[in-house]
Amino acid sequence: MNRFYPLKANATNIPTFFIDSYAARDQLFEDACFRIRAATSLLEAFTSITIKGTNDSDFYRLILPAYLLLQDGVDTLEQISFKGDGLHA
Repeated sequence: MNRFYPLKANATNIPTFFIDSYAARDQLFEDACFRIRAATSLLEAFTSITIKGTNDSDFYRLILPAYLLLQDGVDTLEQISFKGDGLHA
């Protein structure tokens, strides 16, 4: 099994961001929580604003960071579950 697991959200077809599958589970969990909390905070901030008058590109710029943070967090949590299955060191 490869040591480095590519994140699913990439700007190109060739991944450039990876999770180190040899990292300790508690470190991976802390990193996943950090990203999920950041995305949650961002989305909570959106609940207090109106988006009237925004165009599609504005909406995309608002949602993309939350998506990236959440996807990275999910990818990291999946890596933790793989480690729990004994597939990794």
